[in-house]
Amino acid sequence: VAARGFFSNLLFENEMRDQVMQRHGIAERDIVGLLAHLGADCPGAISCVPEGAPPGKRPGRLDIDYEMLDGAPVVPEAAPATGLDIVPLPVEGTLARLMASLRDHRRLPAGIDVPSPLAGVQGKVALAVLPNGRLGLPKPGSGAPTTHILKVPRESAMSSVVREHLATRLMARVQRHPVAQTRVMGEGSLQGLLITRFDRNVAEGKVHRLHQEDLCQALGLGHTLKYERRGVEGRAFNASAICEILRSTRVPALARQAFFEITLTNMVLGNSDNHAKNHALLYAAARPDLAPAYDIGPVLLDAGVTHEMSFRIGKARMADDVDRDDLSAFMTALGARGFSKAQENRVIGIAQALVQATEDLPRLAGKGLCDAVRQQARHLSENLELGLDIPEFDAVPVNRPERM
Repeated sequence: VAARGFFSNLLFENEMRDQVMQRHGIAERDIVGLLAHLGADCPGAISCVPEGAPPGKRPGRLDIDYEMLDGAPVVPEAAPATGLDIVPLPVEGTLARLMASLRDHRRLPAGIDVPSPLAGVQGKVALAVLPNGRLGLPKPGSGAPTTHILKVPRESAMSSVVREHLATRLMARVQRHPVAQTRVMGEGSLQGLLITRFDRNVAEGKVHRLHQEDLCQALGLGHTLKYERRGVEGRAFNASAICEILRSTRVPALARQAFFEITLTNMVLGNSDNHAKNHALLYAAARPDLAPAYDIGPVLLDAGVTHEMSFRIGKARMADDVDRDDLSAFMTALGARGFSKAQENRVIGIAQALVQATEDLPRLAGKGLCDAVRQQARHLSENLELGLDIPEFDAVPVNRPERM
């Protein structure tokens, strides 16, 4: 069962998978059959290929293994600490056509050959930033890795690009643990979020993969069990399971504290979608580290989804219900000695820093994200009796499971 869960998470649900199923008559549950055709370039640094076949992956040389995309803008090396600094997108060219197809059809346009299995998954495509700062693709058959992921939402959800970018930047502002780096590409009705891959090492003109496993893979859970509420006793993404994962890391105490702080920050940012596939282990040595925080979207602003947390904190299923007893139970389940004074001080520091940062949010992303952060911080302050000074805000509706 655990092996099935691990290998099923190596398959993306995209057009490439559907085509293989139809062309070769392979059932959706035939994981081995699908990997025989799609396993050469699975997530992480592994390949699943038929016996005797050559490996599907190798390090990439930026000078010979990639082709630049027509109409790709120059991506600056470092994002600014303040403001959006949007990377402009030419209205014509392959990149604009690719992004428009992801936005409108959730697939790549005809005639663009992208070897990565990520192509088209939830409006995503894997790319590489070349030495001249422009975006490119690995040459077909090269086995070379990409360096970035570009996410393009539907036009109706285009505001999510800036919101996720700002939420990610806020996470980085208050975390001691690494956080994914993001840039906004394009403006208006065609925008994308460009994310630097943390499972890559780029040095001296070469790109090497670092193996990573999301927590569904690490726990042997199928992707349908990424939320605790979908699990069963003994097979669920809950605090006890997370504890076992954190114990396997190089420095379990640091990983546990980082996971706690990321969880609390997600609560204040309104991100209840921090499920098992939005956390990962990164293997840069024999034992893994907790990967940088990523996929930090303030889903509280999405009225069409439940806002129930991905895993319970103590007995609480909703972020606005979490109290001191819940945090103590959560930390105990993670392997700590309850909710300490030092951890309370970190909660205060995180909440205060995020609330202070909301002053610039209306100018950059409208009022919604500002209201969400202040509302979540007030709930936390009141439930834990922290006495934080929270500025006024307009209430953001919360979708509870019983109301959906």
